[in-house]
Amino acid sequence: MTPDLTQLLARYPGAVTYRFGDNAALSARLVALVRAGRKRATCISDAEIDAGETPPSIGRCDIVLDFDDVPQLVTRTEELRPVRYCDMTEEMALLEGENDDLAGWQADHESYYRRLGIFRPDMNLIWERFDVVEDLS
Repeated sequence: MTPDLTQLLARYPGAVTYRFGDNAALSARLVALVRAGRKRATCISDAEIDAGETPPSIGRCDIVLDFDDVPQLVTRTEELRPVRYCDMTEEMALLEGENDDLAGWQADHESYYRRLGIFRPDMNLIWERFDVVEDLS
């Protein structure tokens, strides 16, 4: 049985909740990639942070929710790198586990950020490498 969010927040003081993606199908796909060990990084834009998203913090454990607000994973931030979208490296993109090359990462992330209405080729991102602390499935 999955612990409820209140229990998890007590177990991981200071944890922030977050979701991967902007829709249920994408979120489920990204959670599955984390569970398979393929996805070990993500990124957030400065624009998302300016709109109220909590920035990642090295060493903090956070709780990944699905689109039904059910906790799925607990992750711990291990590394942060500021990078502009146009300066993303293939090494960093591949650690996100979603694509087989930098061009695929660029296409998917441009589409995502366009859906959010914030895409710019020189937009600032924070790239985050994380470890899975607990799989709640």
